[in-house]
Amino acid sequence: MTLWVLLLLPVLSFAQVKTEGFVIQVSDRSMLVLSPEKQRPLFSVIVENRSLSDQVGKFVVGSKILKFVSVKSGKTESLEIENKTSTPVVFVPVSPAFQEVPLMFGKKAYEIPSKK
Repeated sequence: MTLWVLLLLPVLSFAQVKTEGFVIQVSDRSMLVLSPEKQRPLFSVIVENRSLSDQVGKFVVGSKILKFVSVKSGKTESLEIENKTSTPVVFVPVSPAFQEVPLMFGKKAYEIPSKK
């Protein structure tokens, strides 16, 4: 019995997804966000475009635009974001338009469905 527990322990430890930065996976009907556990003023964001069209978006805090990103279909882009305020950063898909995605620390994985 103890042998089985020791063999399954490494498998169980990888079952939970952990990341040091945000990963935004864009598909045609939803977006999946993987978030880091600890909040930092400087963090990385990886945007994976799994949709059939090119994606253009911006990262904003309140009314201030931090960065723009353009990701071709099937490609990935990474960037660094600095936010020293307590207001969360929001990813706003511009083209094609989609629902805004707040980047929330400590939430692990969450999905944003398209608006109907």
